[in-house]
Amino acid sequence: MLFRPMISAFALSRNILTKTPIYDSQKTIQKFDNRILQRTAIISRKMTSAYGGEIGDGMKDMDKINYLPIETKLKDGTNVKVTTFEEKDWEIGMELMNLIIREGKSWPFTEEFENMDSYRAYFLSHSAFVVKSMEEVKDVNGNTHGVDQVLGVFYVKPNFPGRCSHICNGGFITHPNFRRNNVATIMGKSFLKLAKDLGYKSSYFNLVFKSNEASIRLWESLGFERVAELKNAANLKGVEGLDTAYGYQYNLEDLPDDYSI
Repeated sequence: MLFRPMISAFALSRNILTKTPIYDSQKTIQKFDNRILQRTAIISRKMTSAYGGEIGDGMKDMDKINYLPIETKLKDGTNVKVTTFEEKDWEIGMELMNLIIREGKSWPFTEEFENMDSYRAYFLSHSAFVVKSMEEVKDVNGNTHGVDQVLGVFYVKPNFPGRCSHICNGGFITHPNFRRNNVATIMGKSFLKLAKDLGYKSSYFNLVFKSNEASIRLWESLGFERVAELKNAANLKGVEGLDTAYGYQYNLEDLPDDYSI
């Protein structure tokens, strides 16, 4: 009911400028409605941020990165690698994303991704990476998994459009069966190096929740600066009332060229 008057008001302003009668017929009104809908779709696409994007494969700007895989070790000594997000990893990536949404503790989403295209438009719209085992690896329950087990996934993409697109955002998910083994730290360190080499000048994390103490410890240990506080920001599971969110920033231009993971 509210949408029609807004469109009609816009059409009327065009009429004043062009002196073209627009109320001659329902057909003419519909023409202006369609024009506005098309214009809205274009604006929505251009104004994407960290929470939206076009369907991708996680390989955007990978030509700028010539040193993958990054090989390192977990806390328990297991050899792992940070590498590109291959198509065979998409399913487990979406499963992990939806698991985190159901947990309801660290991301703002409430609705799960129902299909691969919607997941790819979010997580794989720009540059995405995965941490995989290079040998057998044990999970938190003592079970053994083989080579190429996905331990964590993360993306790097613009936080804002246009003139602010040099500021990137990152999204990180550690497989719940492999938490507390340094996977998140590996992703965080890799993010800094990869983000800089992808051409970003700064990184800003919008919503680091106060109740997520492990995340706060990680970002502060890596040199991120808390630059914002938003009270009553999130209705999270397991938190009484609305949780506070912090904004964390890192000036990537300060990252040494020889930064190691």
